[in-house]
Amino acid sequence: MRKRFKLTTVYVLTAVVLFTFASCDKEPVDQRPELPPLESLAMDFSDFANQPGGMKSSELSYVNFLYSYTSVSFWNASAVLVSALPVAAYTHALTMTPEYLGDNTWEWSFEFQHNALTYKATLTGKRLNNEEFSMEMLIGLASMPEEGVLWFDGVIRYDHTSADWTLYKEGSLAVLEIAWNKDYETEEADLTYTYVEPEQDETGSYIMWEHRPGEVYDAAYTISMSEGLINIEWNVSTIEGRVKSLAYFDDDNWHCWDSYVNGLADIECP
Repeated sequence: MRKRFKLTTVYVLTAVVLFTFASCDKEPVDQRPELPPLESLAMDFSDFANQPGGMKSSELSYVNFLYSYTSVSFWNASAVLVSALPVAAYTHALTMTPEYLGDNTWEWSFEFQHNALTYKATLTGKRLNNEEFSMEMLIGLASMPEEGVLWFDGVIRYDHTSADWTLYKEGSLAVLEIAWNKDYETEEADLTYTYVEPEQDETGSYIMWEHRPGEVYDAAYTISMSEGLINIEWNVSTIEGRVKSLAYFDDDNWHCWDSYVNGLADIECP
């Protein structure tokens, strides 16, 4: 009887141990990080991506749109220098399902093409609490994956109402901080790029994009540079808009331009 009891005890203890290990290794699917949309990382510059043809030869004035275009293009070009590769990697990660590593940690590991080169990316997500998870992206050439370096990291809310990212160069030097917010009821959203590389002329400068559904000018940029503040507002359907800059126009008034169909020429503000 005593021997049978001992054997039974051993079986029970063994079962408990096996169950414990199995439970520890089981993926908590409800806590798996879902990557926020690309808009949380990459700013939309498309409405000011190209200078319309015909402006140089026209007798009409295009000062207001061209100043806005130039101001936005500076940030577009600057952002591409540090974000093109990690954005390409993140775009690929959005199509994949991560592998569970244990300890509330998930990994997206893959190769991707960018500018005719093959890279190896490892994106790691870890649950921080019931509301947030962290992300970290390492990228290196596929031929030398062990030399991959940190390109960005961040903290994201599980409900995708906000995300904060930091982009790096050389694996350790922070150059761009990104803050994204979205209200899924009103569809209002904003995304801010802040240049944080130390000891540069424009360190601390920023551009903030806003989407404001229902307003006449339903999109806006606020640009802060060493020379001053620039406010740009436009309608995403017609591209008609306005700009304000004390440093450039020497006044605090709005300066408007016509719709894309009408050539984006300067007009009197409504």
